[in-house]
Amino acid sequence: MKNSISIIGGGFAGTSLVRQLVERTTPIKITLFNFDSEISKGVAYGCLQNTSLLNVETSKMSAFADHPTHFLDWCANHPTYINDSKEIIGSSFMPRKIYGDYLHSIWLETIELAKSKKCELIIINEEVLALNLIENKLTVFTANNSHTFDKCVLATGNELPGKPKNLPNSFIESTNYFKNPWNIDFDKIDPALPVLIIGNGLTMADAVLNLRENHFQQKIISISPNGFNILPHRNFNFSFESALSTIQTPISLLELIHLFNLEAKKLKKFGVSPEPIIDAFRPNIQKVWRQFSDEEKSKFMRRVRHIWGVARHRIPFISYDKIMREQINQRLVILAGSVLELSETSAGNKVKIWNKRSLQEIEILVGSVINCTGPETNVLKSSNKLLKQLRHDGLISQDKLNLGLRVNYTNFKTINSKNEENQNLFAIGSLLKGELWESTATNELKNQAKELAVILTNELLKT
Repeated sequence: MKNSISIIGGGFAGTSLVRQLVERTTPIKITLFNFDSEISKGVAYGCLQNTSLLNVETSKMSAFADHPTHFLDWCANHPTYINDSKEIIGSSFMPRKIYGDYLHSIWLETIELAKSKKCELIIINEEVLALNLIENKLTVFTANNSHTFDKCVLATGNELPGKPKNLPNSFIESTNYFKNPWNIDFDKIDPALPVLIIGNGLTMADAVLNLRENHFQQKIISISPNGFNILPHRNFNFSFESALSTIQTPISLLELIHLFNLEAKKLKKFGVSPEPIIDAFRPNIQKVWRQFSDEEKSKFMRRVRHIWGVARHRIPFISYDKIMREQINQRLVILAGSVLELSETSAGNKVKIWNKRSLQEIEILVGSVINCTGPETNVLKSSNKLLKQLRHDGLISQDKLNLGLRVNYTNFKTINSKNEENQNLFAIGSLLKGELWESTATNELKNQAKELAVILTNELLKT
């Protein structure tokens, strides 16, 4: 009988793991559970709008850790870009739609590769509702069936945003509220009233540009506690040998901030912004995060998280320019503050807002509200029925900061409520954010998929 692995989640992490397993193993049975999004593309890369661009240049977006130019080579052979300079393509920011097509092409290759290697690849497009672990045998339950496996990997990806404060439950269920900013039904947006976006990050920028591409002409109001601080990619082709690229651990949070400030001061002398320091430090962030104490991690979340996010998450300059023009023309209004109250009226949705900068309460009338607050990480607030069941039954546990699951990051095994490793239940991707902090970008995910495939293959060979 073939060894069997189930992977719950058919986005980038889940399908990358399938590919790595197929490439490495003798005949094996892999069952991929996918629900509520297009397989391989997930939520972020299934969009149809050309205005939604990747936030990382083409040359750095390969889906394979051991083939860094794979996406660039694929784009260079794409009908749209086949006559263009490969150098220009490599430094450009492709539409998310194109990247979704790229991932889909890899998935089709994976299906054919599985056939040639006599791997049994089963795709079940059903929601996994529960999982039982009895005597090292895993049983996965959907609404219609149950399935038993030797190993199981949780690759559920990013959650949808959580419920914003002070929005009534009745409105959350209405057609005027969009919980998923990547799946907006533009036909349901009232063209005669402004739109309110809650959240001022990268997804907000995409939502604004998508609204405009879909011919929405009214004012857009965006609000978050800190206002708009998105930076564009700049300092092109700037090379900087930062001390943070070769940082030695252990290092305290205070020492790290001090070192960053010294480096930033050096760059400022030459009129260069500090983003290259973040880029240089990025490969080491997981190592540094793991050795922080719980108190330091908590302090980072309170005092440094927003600054890190601004410097770390940047958008293409063309997108930034469009957002700036929207603000200059007063078609986009960025507010720092919070929603105090929303009431549905016959004339529209009346929203009371506390304006942090003017220290005044203001009132606006909007047709729709789009939630761009970022993925929910707290399992207790999760809409994922499987994760809630696993936590309720003590099969998984959450990190102290509610960023993800407790996982042994060296072997990807989940840790239960008794502080024991689950020998056959693994996790990958954004679920490891509490353990690794940076665990959502394609670069981290493809490396995790490769490492976990080796671990699973070796364990199955022992059985």
